[in-house]
Amino acid sequence: MPKHYFHLLACLLLWLASPLSLPAQDAAPPDSPAPISEASPEHPAHKIGPATSPRDAMENFVSWMNMIDNGHDNFWGYALAYIDFPEDMPSEQQRRTARMLMDVFNRMGRIDMESLPGELDIKPTPDATPILRYQFFPAPKYGWMWDKLASYGKAPIGEIVLQANDQGEWKFSRQTTHDIPDLYNSTALLPPSYHDQQTLPGDNLFVLVGPTFQQTSSWAWAVLFISILVGLILGKIVQSMLRTAAKRSIEKHKEVRGIAFDNAASPASFALLSLGLWLGITQVYREPKLATFTNNIIEFLLILAVGWFLFNLVEVIDAALRRLSEKTESKLDDQLVPLVRKALRLFLVVVFTLFVAQNVFGLDITGWLAGLGIAGLAVSLAAQDSIKNLFGSITVLFDKPFTVGDWIVTEGVEGTVEEVGFRSTRIRTFYNSLITLPNANLINASVDNYGRRQFRRWKTHIGVQYDTTPDQLIAFTEGIRELVRSHPYTRKDYFQVWCHEFAGSSLNILLYIFHEVPDWSTELRERERMFIDIVRLADKLGVQFAFPTQTVHLYKEEHKPHETQHEPPQSMTERRARIQGIRSVQELIQDQPWKTQTPGPVTFTQGPTDLKIDEHGNPIIEKDKED
Repeated sequence: MPKHYFHLLACLLLWLASPLSLPAQDAAPPDSPAPISEASPEHPAHKIGPATSPRDAMENFVSWMNMIDNGHDNFWGYALAYIDFPEDMPSEQQRRTARMLMDVFNRMGRIDMESLPGELDIKPTPDATPILRYQFFPAPKYGWMWDKLASYGKAPIGEIVLQANDQGEWKFSRQTTHDIPDLYNSTALLPPSYHDQQTLPGDNLFVLVGPTFQQTSSWAWAVLFISILVGLILGKIVQSMLRTAAKRSIEKHKEVRGIAFDNAASPASFALLSLGLWLGITQVYREPKLATFTNNIIEFLLILAVGWFLFNLVEVIDAALRRLSEKTESKLDDQLVPLVRKALRLFLVVVFTLFVAQNVFGLDITGWLAGLGIAGLAVSLAAQDSIKNLFGSITVLFDKPFTVGDWIVTEGVEGTVEEVGFRSTRIRTFYNSLITLPNANLINASVDNYGRRQFRRWKTHIGVQYDTTPDQLIAFTEGIRELVRSHPYTRKDYFQVWCHEFAGSSLNILLYIFHEVPDWSTELRERERMFIDIVRLADKLGVQFAFPTQTVHLYKEEHKPHETQHEPPQSMTERRARIQGIRSVQELIQDQPWKTQTPGPVTFTQGPTDLKIDEHGNPIIEKDKED
């Protein structure tokens, strides 16, 4: 599995299960003063800047309320700056109102900050009319609250609106401030979905990391650095040793062992680096939340190294299965090996994700598993084509209309089958492009499998001149038949060689024969061998091949007696002509090497061509001296 897949999976899992509760807005240091007062020039809003959009106001309010929940009471002024309170509302009542608003948000669940209008959404173009009011609640996405509270005989009362003042500062509106107590009371039956509203992790991390820098000694930081460095060095050493062992194994033709060493190299290096990080981080002071977070991260990295190794182990299993399949004549196992590889990898990814979610981050996966039934129904309806393709691949495997390596023609596609997968079949065309054909198309499609041909037909006409004598024609046709009977790759039980038709400028002889050969290259070679022997036979019998000609006779009418051009045949004429044709062929082929040894398949070598060739016309490849 490529490394970036694991990095992406790690980021996804950390984002979903991060135990930290961190606000999004850049904050002042935790010990900065934050006086509580009514709206005045000394209001702390000027220290953090006004909100320029509904999203900005919501993020800042939630961030500071989270900070307050984490024990930083001196940040109340920052949170209250984003609510438009009446001028005569006491500070304690302001705090209670802000707390009730935060509780309402917690009952709604996690707020999708990206769904709120940002600064560019308020005024997308310079000439556009800016948005000055945004109603967050009621909204269609919170319609479930009405359904839930309706079952209790209640309904939410009030609204939550963010509004811009004359200076362009966004705050929760004055009417929202008035409606918050009613909204809080009407939603009291809803349990809080989260203890706090988490925003993007990473911002204001100094709140938790700050004590770490203050209370950790220089010696502890040195131990952390040395541990990471030692883990990194040991990982590189082990990685180099495993790669060297893999190279030596492959050189000794132990491919499976070499693949095992090579695939274990990177996970082992990653595991040693993670182990060094874990040994070093134990010497550093961490707040409880930060300690939990970092321990989960390190535990996840160690499990990730194990998952990475198991994922790479599939490649070793694949190599072993491919070696076993090469020893069998059946091509079914050649098609099953890629499917087994893909199924094992998918299985490992699913198991790894569920294991990490439950054992590292403490998520309850029973609800996920229970929802697989409904999800499976939804997926089956949404992925009908994929399911058809899956059944198509099963049809290909068991019905076997073709196998890997067959030459097929289907759905207007012609080429050699290269791979049969879960979803599609890959066909390499004869102009070397790769066509992906969905397996669902193969369920009802007709497949013309040229690879299953027992014999390969060759049908052509041989044109000879009109001045060829009958004896020559008989000898020539019988000689061609003898060539068919004598050649090593021709079908002997059925062939047709006859004088077939009177053409415009030739006497045509039908040649209708079959070759029993393993591949197209051998077929072309044997066809050429037959072609050349026919030319030699014609030369030996004095038969001339015809070519399109036109003769103009200037006719002068004269009455001449008919002259016989050919003598009438005797009882042995045709027999002698046949014997002459057979003897001519036997004389031609008696010293040819394929009479004693059937030539093997065609082999291809890179140029320049060595002039050393064997008796069958194939180049002689000298073996290495080491062999």
